Amino acid sequence: MKLYLHVGPHKTGTTLIQKTMLDNQGLLLQQGVFYPKNFVTIFGHHDFRNKIQDEAITDEDVLFLEHTEKNVLLSSEDFISLNEKNFRYLKQRLSNFDIEIIYSWRRGNKKMFSIWQEYVKHGGQDTFFEYHFPHLARPATSAMLSPDIKLQSFARVFGKNKVKIIDYDAAAEADNLLELFFSIIQVSDTKEFKIPLQDENASNKSLKYYESELLRALNTFFAVNKEISGSQVRIAFNEHRAKLDPDIINNLFELIKNDIIEVNADKYFIDQRSEKVMSDKFVGCIANYQENKLINSFTLSSQKWLLRSDAQMKIKQLAEELCEYLS
Repeated sequence: MKLYLHVGPHKTGTTLIQKTMLDNQGLLLQQGVFYPKNFVTIFGHHDFRNKIQDEAITDEDVLFLEHTEKNVLLSSEDFISLNEKNFRYLKQRLSNFDIEIIYSWRRGNKKMFSIWQEYVKHGGQDTFFEYHFPHLARPATSAMLSPDIKLQSFARVFGKNKVKIIDYDAAAEADNLLELFFSIIQVSDTKEFKIPLQDENASNKSLKYYESELLRALNTFFAVNKEISGSQVRIAFNEHRAKLDPDIINNLFELIKNDIIEVNADKYFIDQRSEKVMSDKFVGCIANYQENKLINSFTLSSQKWLLRSDAQMKIKQLAEELCEYLS
């Protein structure tokens, strides 16, 4: 039996893959792949990730995964945060399985904004540059910017031939991420599968740069003045936006839009290095490798808008309106 361990990482279509697998669990089982509902939080097997970290996989857990005598698929973008010792423990506990790792490679310059944006959605207050400086300062030690760090670790534990890689950027361009994923887990007949639509209110929905910057400013205001942190601000803002003063929101958006900088990203050495390492060392593991052009630039706020007295007043007014839904 095989165990397919889908490790993400974050911002590589994991939610779409996980929801597709949950929605089609019965059809997957008919084709020899068991996507268990046990250990699932939201759509992924995040609870099983915690069992690995805590070295708490029980004999009952092992028997449950083995009982169908089918190949098993476990998916969690949080698997990527485990260390080599954790994966050796997993291999030892699930010794009856032939374990294969599924990893989606997304170039750093294409995911840095998305990852920062996700951080802001969950209450983050740091600017883009504050958040990413530790990674850019030491890129060779950053698993986010140097995919080979984790891939080499997987190869040492499970064998390089057991590491399956999806070039996420190429898959996104060709719109065939699910097709590639199904091919790796050896599921060929998907014509009856139900493919989920994107939820307009989903927490992982992409934001515009000015939306992220306004949310970051609100996160900071509530953390400093109300001791409120986490995703509560985003949730309240999204759920009750229609009740908030649209003029204040639109005026703040305009202030942010008039205070932008263009970040030149096409010369990032780390992406040039990663492209060479991946094409030299792991190209045989990649299902759909395609040399990818680096993005030229992306837009951010310079944060100077926050020094304006009218901006500070409007942030305070908006926060006071939001307070009604955060108490």
